[in-house]
Amino acid sequence: MGRHGSCGAGIRDPQSVKSRAKPRAPVGKKTIHHPDLETPLAFNREVVALTKEPHGYSEADGRKLVELVGELETRANNQDFDEAVVDKGAFLVFKLASGQYFRAGNKRTALVAGLCFLSKNGYALDLRRPELVETVDRAGMAAAGLDDLYSVLKGGATKAKVERKGWEQAIKAAVEANRDFLTRLAS
Repeated sequence: MGRHGSCGAGIRDPQSVKSRAKPRAPVGKKTIHHPDLETPLAFNREVVALTKEPHGYSEADGRKLVELVGELETRANNQDFDEAVVDKGAFLVFKLASGQYFRAGNKRTALVAGLCFLSKNGYALDLRRPELVETVDRAGMAAAGLDDLYSVLKGGATKAKVERKGWEQAIKAAVEANRDFLTRLAS
């Protein structure tokens, strides 16, 4: 006899359980985590807070940031996950560095944005890599293009554990972990 008094008590018909089970999402397609409009603002706010620079942007730059977030979501959707993440990461870094959307800290903002975007999507990136810093700096002066940044990110991004924190917490953690380096870049 079973624990409940009769053999099989408490066991349901497998068909009835199966029919009530929620359908599973298809396996294999990974989801890319994209920032919303508030996220690039938070990247900059945290970066410039290190050096007490002003956080701000014009109304026109605000519209361009909306466009950037929209372009980022639709970009590279025909590529496999790993290619798309690096492509989108390079695009985000390039647009923030070259767009000069903020009053201060644009290139540092671009570095932190790249780090956080890749981290949220299962990649690690060392912000201190001279080739990365130099290419972002050149992108900010229109001397490096998107392809240059893509090459640097492709060569420097490594598979890592996906960052499960929300965007705001991930940004704060990235800025804190790179506080001294980002502060030196500002001077």
